[in-house]
Amino acid sequence: MEDRSFDIGPIRPPSEADSLLLQITSGCTWNKCRFCTVYRGQQFHIIKPDQIKHNIDNMAYFRDLIYSCAGDDGVVDREKLIPHLEKMNGSELQCFYMVYNWLGNGGRNVFLQDGNSIALMPEKLADVLSYLREKFPSVRRITTYGRAETLSRYSVEQLEMLKKSGLDRIHTGFESGSDNILKMINKGLTQEQQIMAGKKTMEAGIELSVYFMPGIGGERYSRENSEQTAYVVNQIKPDFVRIRTFVLPLESEMHDMMLSGEFTECTDIEKLHEIRDMISDITAPDVNIVSDHITNLVGSINGSIGRDKDFLLEQADQVLGLPAIEQRTYQLARRHGIVENYAQFLQIPADRRRQISDRAEEYDSDELFENHLNEILRMYI
Repeated sequence: MEDRSFDIGPIRPPSEADSLLLQITSGCTWNKCRFCTVYRGQQFHIIKPDQIKHNIDNMAYFRDLIYSCAGDDGVVDREKLIPHLEKMNGSELQCFYMVYNWLGNGGRNVFLQDGNSIALMPEKLADVLSYLREKFPSVRRITTYGRAETLSRYSVEQLEMLKKSGLDRIHTGFESGSDNILKMINKGLTQEQQIMAGKKTMEAGIELSVYFMPGIGGERYSRENSEQTAYVVNQIKPDFVRIRTFVLPLESEMHDMMLSGEFTECTDIEKLHEIRDMISDITAPDVNIVSDHITNLVGSINGSIGRDKDFLLEQADQVLGLPAIEQRTYQLARRHGIVENYAQFLQIPADRRRQISDRAEEYDSDELFENHLNEILRMYI
C-alpha cells in the first residue's frame, strides 16, 4: 500500500498556527548564526519539485478522504473515518491530523518550510506554487520564510513571478539593522542586503514581515540595535515588523561569548527600552508593529505606526514607568504567563498580586532576578 505521509519541518511563525505546512527545503542555507541552534547538525537540502508535488498530492488525498466522510451538513462522521485510520502508520496519522485540523480551522492558509524555502529557484518554486493552487483552489494565502541574502540576489521580475504564482507573504529574520551586530552574531548578511531584499519584495507586491530581536546586540550595541533597525524599516517600509525578544540559548555560540566576556546580556527592561526606541524612530506610517511571541515583555504592542504610534509607546511606557518592585511584579506575572500586558496586570486580584510581589522581593540581587527570568524564557524557545 502506498505511503501517504509527507514531510513536516520543525518551526513556523505563530501567525501560521492554523496553516498547512508544506516543506520545500530542509534545514537552513546559512546555519551559522551564533544565536540559533534550530538546525545545528542538520545538512541543508532542497526537496525535489516532483517530491513536493507528490506531498501535495498526499495532502489532497487526506482532504478528499475527510470530505468523503462528511454528511450534507459538512460534519465529518468519525465512524466512517475509523476504518481508514486503522490502516495508517504513525507518520500517516500525523499527516492526516494536520490536514484534518487545518480544514477544521478553515483550510485557508499554507506555510512553506523550512528556514529558507526560496532557495528553490524561482522558476521551480513558481511551478510548485501553481500546482499547490491547482490542487487547493480554496487557499487564500501562501507564506514562507526567506533569507534576505537570498532575496537580495533575485530580481524584482523573479519575485513578481512568485507573486503571480501564488506567494503572498515572506517572513525574513533581519534580527537587527546594525552591521556591527549582524557581524557579531554572524548573520551572513549586511544592512545593504536587507534594504535591497526588502525593497525588491515590496516592489513585487509580496507582503513582507521582518523580524526584530531586541537585546541581540547586548549592552554594547543596545541603542544601535533599535536605531539602525528603525533606519532599515524606514527605508523599506515593510508591512510588518514582528518583535522577537532575544533569549540566549545555553547551547549557542553566543552563550560561550557571554561566558568569555565578549557579550553582556541586556536586562528584560533594557530590551523593552529597545522596542520603545525603535517604535519611536520609525516614521513610515503603514508599518504594522506586531508583538506576537511569549518572549516579548508586553504582548499588546500591536498596531500601525501612522494610526497607533502613541498607543504603542504607551504600552511600553506603562511598564517602564513603574516603581521597581511593581515592575518586577509585572515581569514575574508576564513571564509566568499570568498576564499579557499592564491592563491585565491591574485586573489581578489584590491578594494574588501581593503573592507575586512577595516573590519578587525574595531576590537578593538584580542578577539573581534576571537569571530567574531567563530560565523561564528559555522554556519558550
